[in-house]
Amino acid sequence: MVVAIINHMVVNKTIDLDDIFHALANSTRRNILAHLVEKDMTVNELAERYDMTLQGVSKHIRVLVKSGLVSQSKRGRTKKCRVNYRQLDRVSELILKYRKFWEARLDSLEEYFENPKEEN
Repeated sequence: MVVAIINHMVVNKTIDLDDIFHALANSTRRNILAHLVEKDMTVNELAERYDMTLQGVSKHIRVLVKSGLVSQSKRGRTKKCRVNYRQLDRVSELILKYRKFWEARLDSLEEYFENPKEEN
């Protein structure tokens, strides 16, 4: 008898922030996102903007799709790409959380230097 062990974390995987940051770590993918913020585009329209093969651009788009930053709809042989702003909101929320943390620390440091306490 064969017993299959399924990792539910993998099967039911939600998009992880690691995937999003991996996608955003590449300047070409960030540039693709910038184009898609302006308007939805086909894979071919995006590929025309880069000095690389259609296959190369498609690989970048696959990473963006895997991260949830981009969604695709297919009509015939044409794939249209669109930004998924929900995932960008997740990144923005995380950055805002860290920004608040560091602003509070820097405010404390500023207060320390402006009002030093005398040492005995």
